[in-house]
Amino acid sequence: MNNTAMTSEAGKAERRWMKWGLVFLCWLGAGVFFAGRNVVASISRGRPIAWVEIVGFELIYWLIWGLFTPVIFSFVRRYRILPPRRAENALKALGFGLVVAPLQVTLEAAVSNLIAWRALHQPTEEILRRLASMPRIILIESFTGFVTYAVIVGCFYAFDYYQKFRERELRAAQLEGRLAQAELQNLKMQLHPHFLFNTLHAVSVLMQEDVPAANRMLVRLSELLRVTLDNAGTQETSLKQEMEFLQRYLDIEQIRFADRCQVRIKIDPAALDARVPSLILQPLVENALRHGVARRAGVGVLEITGQREGDNLRLKVRDNGPGLREDIPAALAQGVGLGNTQARLTQLYGGAASLEISNAAEDGALATAADGGVLVTVVIPFQRHQPDSERSKDAENSRADR
Repeated sequence: MNNTAMTSEAGKAERRWMKWGLVFLCWLGAGVFFAGRNVVASISRGRPIAWVEIVGFELIYWLIWGLFTPVIFSFVRRYRILPPRRAENALKALGFGLVVAPLQVTLEAAVSNLIAWRALHQPTEEILRRLASMPRIILIESFTGFVTYAVIVGCFYAFDYYQKFRERELRAAQLEGRLAQAELQNLKMQLHPHFLFNTLHAVSVLMQEDVPAANRMLVRLSELLRVTLDNAGTQETSLKQEMEFLQRYLDIEQIRFADRCQVRIKIDPAALDARVPSLILQPLVENALRHGVARRAGVGVLEITGQREGDNLRLKVRDNGPGLREDIPAALAQGVGLGNTQARLTQLYGGAASLEISNAAEDGALATAADGGVLVTVVIPFQRHQPDSERSKDAENSRADR
């Protein structure tokens, strides 16, 4: 047996002991409650407190029920009152209760009389008198015992129902998580051919104009694809790693644009360890280059900024192209790049994230770029990035704590 299996078995055994320890404490609590009631009753009537009889024997009565509880649970678990043998198992549970109730009374009376005879040194005649009345006591007390047995059975089904409800809840949450992960992966994989086809098209055009430049672009593309494949299953990464990936992409695009594009990057160092969706910036930059910089007659400016603002991370991509017409934002949002990005943000963060498209002239914060152009702003919750190994370790510790 490997270490993982041994640890799992040890954990199960520890939880089992904790569960039955809690059951025993519950019965002890019931004994203390009724013993306290007996003490108060004796005081209110002005009688001396017989500690052994009204406290000790009361505790014995309830603790014996505690010893019977695992046996009752085991029986009821084996013969659940469920279809298709509901009636048959109900009769078995009834019969078992008719056996357990008098057996508990008999055991409790035997222990009490033994203590009274050996520890309290009560006369033998008194013990024999009690034994003679045992059939009557067992008959009377069995009615109360059967009610207690029924309560134990009811507690079993209540706990069993709660446990199954929690398991169904957990399975539903896991299924929902897997579906969300699959949708996220599908959205992310849509970006790969979209980006690849656009880049190969640029290489094809460049081959007719500048073969060495086209060759350099293919080399950069192979490096970029290698990084992309290495992180194919990763949904989130650090902003620092995202910027390194984006820089490789910009190297390719700057070969195509030559001196017609200036790139300005301003990332707050305090934001570099933020956790961001993988490939969050590339489609935004691609749109800025295609619809902004490429449509400008002179030198285009692309500006990328990122900063932490309280509990949020704000990322901006701006160009100095012709800007938006009234019908353009809706058309852009339906495209693969921005539409895909919006869907991924919704899946990952729900309403806590936002993506906005506007004319850059409406934002006075980016004064370094020329007037005009489009500004895309992404706001997501700020969370520090952890490597997958550390995140898995934290998740295991969290499950262990629960």
